Amino acid sequence: MSEVKVRIAPSPTGDPHVGTAYIALFNYAFAKHNNGKFVLRIEDTDQVRSTKESEDQIFNALKHLGLNYDEGPDVGGDYGPYRQSERTEIYKQYSQELIKNGKAYYCFCTSERLENLREKQKENKENIGYDGHCISLSNDEIEEKLKQNIPYVIRLKMPKEGKTIVKDVLRGVVEFDNNVIDDQILMKSDGYPTYHLANVVDDHLMKITHVIRAEEWIASTPKHIQLYKAFGWDEPVWIHMPLLRNADKTKISKRKNPVSLNYYEERGYLKESMINFLALMGWSIGGDKEIFTLDEMIDKFSFDKVSLGGPVFDLKKLGWLNNHYLKSMDIDKISMMVLPYFVEKNIVNKNIINNEKEFTKYKKIISIIRENSETLDEMPEKSDLFYNDDIVFPVLTEDMNKKDRKSVERLYESIKTDEGKTAINLFIKYIEELNENITEEKAKEVLNRILEEVEGGPGKVLMPLRVILTGKTSGADVYIIISTIGKEHTLKRVYNTIKKYDIL
Repeated sequence: MSEVKVRIAPSPTGDPHVGTAYIALFNYAFAKHNNGKFVLRIEDTDQVRSTKESEDQIFNALKHLGLNYDEGPDVGGDYGPYRQSERTEIYKQYSQELIKNGKAYYCFCTSERLENLREKQKENKENIGYDGHCISLSNDEIEEKLKQNIPYVIRLKMPKEGKTIVKDVLRGVVEFDNNVIDDQILMKSDGYPTYHLANVVDDHLMKITHVIRAEEWIASTPKHIQLYKAFGWDEPVWIHMPLLRNADKTKISKRKNPVSLNYYEERGYLKESMINFLALMGWSIGGDKEIFTLDEMIDKFSFDKVSLGGPVFDLKKLGWLNNHYLKSMDIDKISMMVLPYFVEKNIVNKNIINNEKEFTKYKKIISIIRENSETLDEMPEKSDLFYNDDIVFPVLTEDMNKKDRKSVERLYESIKTDEGKTAINLFIKYIEELNENITEEKAKEVLNRILEEVEGGPGKVLMPLRVILTGKTSGADVYIIISTIGKEHTLKRVYNTIKKYDIL
């Protein structure tokens, strides 16, 4: 077997798509498992919609995820150019070769004729497709039309009898009746190739051995196989991956799920969790293992482990995975990664890294809130507990569900009891006796002392302390909050809350 070589070929017509990363991942893993090469080709023949900005975003998104390609427009290679817009002369050459060998033909039909043809076929309930009107034009007729500069396309001359057999690694043998396959356009009237011609020519010239792409391209594969036959080339191995699905099993789309890779990077989904998540889309590393690295995927990779059931793009699962990686990451690394989000919200100054005391406090806060965070961008809001001394109690509303209503009622009840008021007074007294630098051990001593002096247990004694410090009935341990925000902010909160809600 020759060296394994695979590719992805996205179009630069918008934000980089999660589907591109999904297919890129499986191409990359297969190539690296087999010591092969992974190629990025840009399909920018749609000159109206293709942009340089979108192309750059594709480069950046793949590199951010660690899916580094061996050949591509920005890294070079021996088989370039790697932009289809720079290969138009190559496509013209090969399309002319097909015409010369009787495998393709000029079509001068106008858009009006083709539209009328489609309408008649619909009325007669016939297969929709080109009727071969121009296939029998004589050489003289063709030459005359070319001299008159009549617009034309070049079409593939499909066989009209028999079947085209697609041998797919995941799906086995798939048969297509040739008589229902259209004479596909290969070169458009603007001189640019269609996906079909460019795809086949590029894959052959770039020595692609395996075509790994989404299952939506299965219907086009017989056209590609016939093109390989027309050129006399060996076809590659075909592998069509299952499509990503919404929860309702429809094809993933931005109407129901964010599909831009930029969105996930901006929200603060880590590259490790995105790779892990996309790997789980229809593939299993084995057993019940769901958390693994890209290197582990490469090591264990096999298409035998792909399931054809439509993988569901479940954001809850992605959030769970991201939470795992956030909790597992080195605290210094994650503190620096999330810092821009805090700076943007004006919670901390970017120069906090030069203030050892404040930066130590910041890192401790990050270590606490990451335990229940799914993304980096939600962490600043969760940090409000540690940075905001103006505590606001929730308000009972008519539309509040039973669980939330009970929690709010419990909050107000806790600060009205005699035990609660006594605990608050003792808390103020004992905190005032401490130095500014309150350790977790010292905070625990204060709370245990209050529990010993006030009867009623943690519910009646510690709950009101949590409430005046956070405005909530649950969350981080009270001793952690106290030791994190320090003596000054602890007392400031207590006094502010007591005055604001007339507690004592």
